[in-house]
Amino acid sequence: MYEAFRSEFGVAVANTLMEHLPPAGWGDVARQSDIVALKTDFEGLRADFGRLHGDFDRLRSDIDAKFDSARKNIVNEINATVTDKLNSQLRWTIGLFAAQFIALAAIALR
Repeated sequence: MYEAFRSEFGVAVANTLMEHLPPAGWGDVARQSDIVALKTDFEGLRADFGRLHGDFDRLRSDIDAKFDSARKNIVNEINATVTDKLNSQLRWTIGLFAAQFIALAAIALR
């Protein structure tokens, strides 16, 4: 092709034309339909990522809710255990004070 252009139009025109051709052949040149197909693929990927983002937001919310529930359950369990132990200790303390008071009263009344 170069030889035909060189003989018909001259070396300068043939060289200029060859410089404007793709270096590796026409297979490396994107057609408009290729670009449209890529754009469609990218739009599909963008939609997929949007759905994934929503899925991750829902998952994060579910995990947060479960952790909050677990934390509340643990706090309630600790509070119930501490309250039970304090009530038990208070009953023992009152019982001991009552026993000491009765013993001192008995000693004093002798």
